Amino acid sequence: MITKIEDYGYDGEGVGKVNGKVCFVPFTIIGEKIAFDVVKENSTFIKGKLSKVIEKASERSLPRCEYFGRCGGCAYQHLSYENELDIKKTLLLRQLKKAGFAGQIEVIASPQEYNYRNKVRLFVGHDGVGYKERESSNICSISHCEIAESMISSALSYTNEYIKNNKLQNIIDSIVIRCEGENGLINFFVKKENVCNYQGIYLVLGENWGIFETCKDKTYHKLGIKELQTSEFGLKLEYNVCSFHQVNRYIEKLLYQKVIESVSEISVVNCYSGAGLLSVLLAKAGKNVEAIELGETEHREAERLKDKNNIKNLKNYQGDCQIVLPKLDCKDKTIIVDPPRNGMSKGVSTTLNECGARQIIYISCNSASLVRDINLLKNYKLKKVYLFDMFARTGEYECLCLLSPIND
Repeated sequence: MITKIEDYGYDGEGVGKVNGKVCFVPFTIIGEKIAFDVVKENSTFIKGKLSKVIEKASERSLPRCEYFGRCGGCAYQHLSYENELDIKKTLLLRQLKKAGFAGQIEVIASPQEYNYRNKVRLFVGHDGVGYKERESSNICSISHCEIAESMISSALSYTNEYIKNNKLQNIIDSIVIRCEGENGLINFFVKKENVCNYQGIYLVLGENWGIFETCKDKTYHKLGIKELQTSEFGLKLEYNVCSFHQVNRYIEKLLYQKVIESVSEISVVNCYSGAGLLSVLLAKAGKNVEAIELGETEHREAERLKDKNNIKNLKNYQGDCQIVLPKLDCKDKTIIVDPPRNGMSKGVSTTLNECGARQIIYISCNSASLVRDINLLKNYKLKKVYLFDMFARTGEYECLCLLSPIND
């Protein structure tokens, strides 16, 4: 089929029309005439796979990665980074209009558009390790990743050889690789315990690496170092192989600085607080902080981070936000929420709407759940929006929203 691209869809794919049906074709640009193969079709729309660009847009550029278009990781390597940011801004503004926002969005670009990711999750297929293809369970086997830090790509190459040479494709489901400075950790997710011998891969990687194995949701240390240690924001930080940590440290710093700048109140409640980094930073900035996190492991890490840095003006609660939050006095405080991709539960939204907070700061990596949640906060209005490009070259980004009481 042939169509002309006239718009962009929710995920940045090009949008055209054929016989009255809307067509969604990834890796295309407005103004281009393209040929595509049908992947899925129903009575109202068609999803396609680009087969040929008949008339190229001037913005089209050569992808840096040899796997681009097959690998499901990146979405915008066929464009300049500036064009990518323009598209993301346009798509976010379109989404926020559904929440009544008609203001401006400030875009904060990633200082590095490549080699920035300090953590990746890869899947194991018959031909080796890689990312899943776009909208598919098929694995695109790769030898390196252009958006990952170089240390991760090196480890990926060795890990690929280890899995294939030892015929472990049916034992290992996926792997997580993360690094910090000169040290790294690898976690192998396996179907059976104690089948793999990791001595070979450990000797190749070196003593600055740690090897872990996860089976049936239990993680075991096998060889090497047990955690990553670093100093960021003037804090002593430690991460284990399961810890949550923003994948782009360059944007993470800018995001957390903006959050701290945006809090004028002395008291803060931080919901979905994770391993506690933002909570400690707010406390160090002189705020009295109450933090809520459901995960037991994350709560323990938050407590350890607090103690290690001698923080006194922070209280960490371990529990469900919709249960803990209503028990706290939130009147005239700033409430920060950074929920998972599916957004806040209805109970949290209800509490926020009625708690009398002076300001709500919402951090989101999913604009759809963000818009849904903002529309539930009837007593608050969206005042300021920032787009932090945490995931450069992919279709994802981080959004920071500042909300104030409707009557302010």
